[in-house]
Parts: sequence; C-alpha cells; structure tokens
Amino acid sequence: MLLLVATSLKVSAQYSSCNDFGHFDLFIDIVPPAAVGAKILVDSAGTFPLSADTGNIVVPANFGDFGGGPHKTDDPGWVVNTGGLLDGENLWFRALGALRYWDPTIEAWIGPVNGERVRYFGNIPFEVFLRNDPVELAFYKQGTIWSYGGLEGPLESPIDQAAQDGSIHSHLDFCVEAADGDCALPGVGHTGNPSTGAYLIELQLFSDAGAGEKYRSSRPVQVLLNNGLTGDQCGTAINALIQPTNVDSSEALPGAGVLIMTGY
Repeated sequence: MLLLVATSLKVSAQYSSCNDFGHFDLFIDIVPPAAVGAKILVDSAGTFPLSADTGNIVVPANFGDFGGGPHKTDDPGWVVNTGGLLDGENLWFRALGALRYWDPTIEAWIGPVNGERVRYFGNIPFEVFLRNDPVELAFYKQGTIWSYGGLEGPLESPIDQAAQDGSIHSHLDFCVEAADGDCALPGVGHTGNPSTGAYLIELQLFSDAGAGEKYRSSRPVQVLLNNGLTGDQCGTAINALIQPTNVDSSEALPGAGVLIMTGY
C-alpha cells in the first residue's frame, strides 16, 4: 500500500511492500500534445513516489516474468496516449548513471557486490537496420548495460514508434545477470545467479522527432528491480530512497503535493 503525504517542501511516501506490481505501465504525457517545445512528462498523475535526493520518480518492478524467467521482466511498459505524438515519431530512452544494489543484509544501497549487471534491450534504430552492418547490429542486440563501473553498449535506443493515432504502448526487456551470466543469450538459464536484492538503474525518455529537439526530454526515472526480496525487505529498500531525512512538518500549502508530483 502506498501512502502519499504532502508537505510544504516535499512529498514523503511509505511502502510496506513493492511486490504488488504485476504487468503494469508508466503513462507519459506530451504537454501540449505533439507541439514543438512540448514537455515529456512521466507519471504526471503521481502514481509513483519520488526520490528524496533528486525529486525524480522511483518505479518498483519485479524480476520473474513467466515468459522471461526468474531474472527478467518487461515491466514497466511505456504508454503515450492518442494524439501525444505524431504518426511515425519515435520515443527513445537514454541510459544514465551507474548500477546501484540494495544489500538486504546490511540494508544499504551500495555497488553490486559480485559484479552483477542489468541490461535493457531497446529496439534497433531504423537507420542501423538500413546499413545492415553486422558489427553495428550486434552492438544494439547486446542491449544497454548498467554496472558498478557505469554504462556499456548503446547509451540511447528506441522504445517504439507512434502509431497513426500518435499513441505508443510498448514493453521492453530488463534482465539482471551475474558476473558469469549473459542476458543477451536467448532462453532461460543464461543469467547465472545474481545476488538477491534490488537493482536500481536510471534512464530518461526523449524523442528524435524534428531536425532539432522538438520535445523536451523527460526528467530522469529510477527503476528499482527486485530480485527475490520479500515484500517487507523490498519496502525497506524503496523507503530508503524516497524518505527525506528532514521533512518540513509545517502545514502544507494548498496544492503543494500536486505541484511536486507533476514534474517540471
């Protein structure tokens, strides 16, 4: 259960669990729709909590998809409603930062203890398909990799192309692998035995529409991927990210929480 409490400066939240998410989506608003200079806003309804450090949203998901196996998930998905983009415009992700790991033994966010990595498999850009260069194709097929040392592979990849009505609904694959694993190999059982805990990556959404930057890129999104934590353990992990150390307990200003939750 998620409880949101507005204060004059921050929104605090408490999670008793982050294992309640099955197949789910993140909703993306283009404001104003399809217009030059419009903002890409992720979760403007305020469904998910905010990082106490950055004010960016934190989205918990769980590895263990039925189709993908114990160390994979295609959640969250990405949804742009009808008319948000123009027909044929692309939504992309940009990888940011380095991989963080929640160690349930010491209850702290640290670097991955045994060299684990998280991969996210974007689509291959259309121009790469056209060039049909085997090396370039292989580069994108390996996926984008977050590790303790930073980022490898394509730093930017397409999520999907808008349909005729300007909408997008797309799910791409996340995967966690041990130091001796390889998520790029097809099938189940090639990921090794990554440590139980939560893995945190950061990304940003943008579009390549227009000669310049038609749309303003989104604020960064932190995706917390649970690998085997119990409900209360995972709740502790996310609360460590979203609980401000100093909350202003003065009377909330009207609409303060709404302003904070709706982004920039």
